[in-house]
Amino acid sequence: MRFVSRGLVVIAAMGLAGGGAAQQAAPDAKTGSAVRDPYSRALQTYQFKKAAASGPERGREIFYYKCWFCHNEYTKHAPQLTGLFKRETLLSGLPVSTETVKDRIRNGGEGMAAYKYTLSEADIDDLVGFVREECCWNSDAPPLNPAYKPQ
Repeated sequence: MRFVSRGLVVIAAMGLAGGGAAQQAAPDAKTGSAVRDPYSRALQTYQFKKAAASGPERGREIFYYKCWFCHNEYTKHAPQLTGLFKRETLLSGLPVSTETVKDRIRNGGEGMAAYKYTLSEADIDDLVGFVREECCWNSDAPPLNPAYKPQ
């Protein structure tokens, strides 16, 4: 019993000393929001900005993390998105347009999750730009990691 309580005290002390204070960023004096390290690769991943800061290339990354799981060439239950903007209607019967596709991403539909709380408007704009211009790719050759430098 003594060893268990000592272990819990040690774990609690480690959490307070190392984890809590180091994880919080100090607020910026001008804006009042937390300062973020622009060189953090974790932040680039979290904001879907490893491949590009904006545009269809960033949309490709968002598609890979959020959409590819269901909308790939192997799935039988979700529609393929290749050539989506060449079709006349969505599966729901609505005409294919930028606004209807954005609405479907935001609010979901039958069998599709809603992403209005997960993706920002900029994320949705970049995602729709990718689906309109370049969608999709061969799953045997996913997008390259721009941080990888072969030697």
